[in-house]
Amino acid sequence: RTPLSAEQIFTLLKDKEITPNKTTIYRILDKLKKSHSLLEISIRNGKKYYELNEKKHHHHHFICNNCEHVYCLDSCLIDVHKINLEKLIPNKNFEILSHEFNIYGNCSACLEKK
Repeated sequence: RTPLSAEQIFTLLKDKEITPNKTTIYRILDKLKKSHSLLEISIRNGKKYYELNEKKHHHHHFICNNCEHVYCLDSCLIDVHKINLEKLIPNKNFEILSHEFNIYGNCSACLEKK
């Protein structure tokens, strides 16, 4: 599975001859986000992608600059490398609640096309 944008979800449904309007899709996505069944990933161009929260574990993503495909990485690189985020904040009056980490580059399919 891979994170999908609302537009990609709409296209997939349309291909299956299911044609809800886009407002309905956004309303359902919002409801699933609020119930924590769905995770939202915002990338630097402002586009949002959604993935099921079935893994129940925090992980990061690789985003292709060319095709904008979002790939899930296996784990949280901050945890794997034991990076202490507390040391990065300006002072002890800050509280870290969460973090995001995206890697941007070109995927193998796009590199093969070059």
